[in-house]
Amino acid sequence: MKNNVGKVFVVLTTFLSVAFLGFSFSARIAGTNWEGEAAALDKYYVEKNVNEKETTYTLKDKINQESIKANSKLLPDVIVAAYNHEATQLNEKIQALEPLPEQLKKRQDEITAQQKVDLKAMEAREQELQKIFLAQVKTIQELSVEGDKIAQEALTVWKEGELRREDVARLRNHLEELEVDQFQSLQQKKRLQDELSRMRGVLARLQRRNVQLKSSYEE
Repeated sequence: MKNNVGKVFVVLTTFLSVAFLGFSFSARIAGTNWEGEAAALDKYYVEKNVNEKETTYTLKDKINQESIKANSKLLPDVIVAAYNHEATQLNEKIQALEPLPEQLKKRQDEITAQQKVDLKAMEAREQELQKIFLAQVKTIQELSVEGDKIAQEALTVWKEGELRREDVARLRNHLEELEVDQFQSLQQKKRLQDELSRMRGVLARLQRRNVQLKSSYEE
């Protein structure tokens, strides 16, 4: 990571150097519009101070109004100072980023250690849940066996109840038959008693007639 940042800085410095050399070469060959270059600066602006003795230029930061280079007699000097100041700030930012990989490595090590702790805790929890699951399965199996046993007992009781209900129905039918027989016996007994009473009446009449006949015969 540090090597990559250093390479970026080298490339950037080289680019700025080449740009400045090209800028200087163009100034020598064809001349440069220094006023236009000053106006084209993005982060800086140039203050021009004119008095009776001389003209000076001051370079300032557009954001915080900080003076970068003051009272320069040459406009190209303040423009070069602007490029150098920007290059210096970029270099400081790059150097500020260099410790970051170490911080990232430390944070990565902390996360890795935490992941190991979490993984160990998850494994322990998984084993605990596995034990609970096996215990629940065993309990369900035991309850299933007990349920089958109760169901079998209930079926046996139901069958016995069916047999007893059949016996009760059979006994009830037999009782009804006995009641019918008893009723018929009572009816027959009543008829026999009536017949007996009638025969007794006939016998009594015959006996009286016999007495009368005997009396008539004796006379």
